[in-house]
Amino acid sequence: MIDESEIERIYSQQLHEELINQTRITANQLIKAYPHAFGLENLISKSQYDWILVWRQQLSFKSLAETCGQEQLIASISHHRARKAIRQIFMEGLDQYMQWFPWSWFSNMQFIGAGGFSAVYSVTMAPAYDVQPVRMSLKIVDDKILNEISIQSKAFLPLLFQGLTVCKSTGDLMMVMKFSNDGNLEDHMEQLPLGDLDLKTITGTLLRLAVNLADLHKVGMCHRNVHPRNIVCTDSDYFLVDYRFATPAKESSSVTTLTKAVYGRLPYVAPEVRQGIYTEKSDIYSLGIIIWQLVSKVIFPSPDVLLDSKGQSAEDHVYRIEPVPGVPDWYQKLYVACLEPNPDNRPSASDICHALQPIHNALGFSVPLDRRVTGYIVARRAEVADHLRTFSKLKGAVSDSTTRLYTLSSLPSTQPLVLLPFENQSFHVVWNTIDYSLDTFSAFIDTTSSPL
Repeated sequence: MIDESEIERIYSQQLHEELINQTRITANQLIKAYPHAFGLENLISKSQYDWILVWRQQLSFKSLAETCGQEQLIASISHHRARKAIRQIFMEGLDQYMQWFPWSWFSNMQFIGAGGFSAVYSVTMAPAYDVQPVRMSLKIVDDKILNEISIQSKAFLPLLFQGLTVCKSTGDLMMVMKFSNDGNLEDHMEQLPLGDLDLKTITGTLLRLAVNLADLHKVGMCHRNVHPRNIVCTDSDYFLVDYRFATPAKESSSVTTLTKAVYGRLPYVAPEVRQGIYTEKSDIYSLGIIIWQLVSKVIFPSPDVLLDSKGQSAEDHVYRIEPVPGVPDWYQKLYVACLEPNPDNRPSASDICHALQPIHNALGFSVPLDRRVTGYIVARRAEVADHLRTFSKLKGAVSDSTTRLYTLSSLPSTQPLVLLPFENQSFHVVWNTIDYSLDTFSAFIDTTSSPL
């Protein structure tokens, strides 16, 4: 028989062990739920992401409408302009992609510039379901921005776009986006020293852009304004943005012909656009210019310089696009193929993905480019700077190199300045002649491993 004192001792011990166990469980849960409070900022558990995801799903316009009723939800928005836009969101079936963010979650609002024609603000957002405030951007929604939201959502490209809110004081419907904390691709190409002349980094960037464009083209849309300032960097990743002028691919040519105008930036406008033709391959042409720029680092000056340079030979023109010495043969063939005068010979965005992926995988962790590339970059930058100084002395201040509206009759042709060895064959024929085996890459790496 066990006496009462022994029973009490055993019970106390069990109770003590249970309390310790429960304390451990609770402590682990707290650490996982609030890692920042314990100095463990990088310890973000999957369960926490799941928790946030559940809340975000419940705050989608579709879920809220199912819970409260669509008309009641629309009526709950106090400003009529925002109600009209949200009603359109439901009419277009976009409610499943849209999360509602109450205005009370935002603070520290600061104007940071104008994205296209719309004001953009930085804010601190503190969601009720997440203990860690995050920096976000807000952009006022107009008809063009609503088109941008629609296209990104339907193409499954809500990479920077998070949801919608309504400004309490003005009633403006505002697009909630990830804050682009690292600038745009053109900013990066302008930076010195030339620290990103690494082939592995470049192919990774191109893959991301090609995937973005492929997703857009798969749903039958053309972007119509691809250039480096519309490629933003957030958390060391690149995103294609600004879908305000995107149109269905089957309508892009008719829209261009009907309006007799194009909103774009030189020299990223494809040559066929001057004839009123715009297809997915016109987007590829724009991407081809960027592929060339990633190794040439040429930042094109204002179109004023282009328009005023009559009589200048193509070989000496600051806008010229020519082979970059020291880059691999396959890289040159890729940008040359994208810039083929005949759109049918250019690859699709999916073709670029399939061509680049095995190359990217085969490249080593770091593959510095040939020193000849650096020499070319320095020479071209000096040339552009000298030309701009001369131009500004003769003509005055040089305007910014931004996107402009051109009539087709006034759109300058940059095709004579593209001095590349075109194959005049389809991309598949050209690419099948390239040897991109592991042995080829090993040889390339061995010859370029010396410091730049």
